[in-house]
Amino acid sequence: MSLSGNWNEFIDAVQEGLKTLVKNTVQETIDQAEADAKAFVKDSEQALRRWGDALAQEKISKDDFEYLVGGQKDLAKMHALKAAGVTQARLERFRTGLISLVVSSAFNAIGL
Repeated sequence: MSLSGNWNEFIDAVQEGLKTLVKNTVQETIDQAEADAKAFVKDSEQALRRWGDALAQEKISKDDFEYLVGGQKDLAKMHALKAAGVTQARLERFRTGLISLVVSSAFNAIGL
């Protein structure tokens, strides 16, 4: 399996997990959180596909994949959440949760 070959499954898993993440971190700003999460995945799509495919082909390890995705954390700008007045601490919890969600969703889509 590859991440590119299962991209829609990956996106569905991220969207499903996002519901719980939003509920636990920034519930009152659901629309903004969803917009920021979608923007992050879109901005990271090429890298996520490349790294996910490398992981599926065992060219990189799960730890390498987690490290690479974690490095994308700065791309998760959270513009909409900032505009909605969400505190920095809650933004950071959401951003960290989003990275974790993306990693676990990729692992599931690949079958790891």
